[in-house]
Amino acid sequence: MNFNFHNDSIRGVLRRFGQEEAEVDNMETFVTFARLASSIFREMDTDLTRLGASQGRVIVLSLLHFYAPHRMTPSELAEKADVTRGTMTGLIDGLERDDMIERVAHESDGRMVTIGLKEAGRELLRTVGPYYTKLIRSCMAEFTAQDHETMKTLLGKMKSGFERSFPKS
Repeated sequence: MNFNFHNDSIRGVLRRFGQEEAEVDNMETFVTFARLASSIFREMDTDLTRLGASQGRVIVLSLLHFYAPHRMTPSELAEKADVTRGTMTGLIDGLERDDMIERVAHESDGRMVTIGLKEAGRELLRTVGPYYTKLIRSCMAEFTAQDHETMKTLLGKMKSGFERSFPKS
């Protein structure tokens, strides 16, 4: 992946429009980060599809595994996964169709359902676990302990800026 060509063209355009060097640096850093994240997620999507999974499915199954034996409601899952209830409904429908989860009537409120993990869902997690471990280990192989701390600090600053730009209502 060639970030330099793209960043060079961005720098040239921004300078042509009279942007300050600090603004050019902000844009270059942001675009480099965004392109890398996009590339990582695109490759992950391709790999997970080959494994019969998706990022959304893995998140739902991981949440159910983490909170087991407690069953979760669809709205709890949506909140923890940071997705809309509609998106969660689609994920639940697909996982149920593939026999990875089960819907069970809520213990105290018959109008509600709870979601539980089935063996096929646990098996998918066992399949994708080594994939995630290998990917993360490879991506982070050159990081020192100090690099990890620095990265977490910088990402925290970026997250704060993002949250200021797009406050949740």
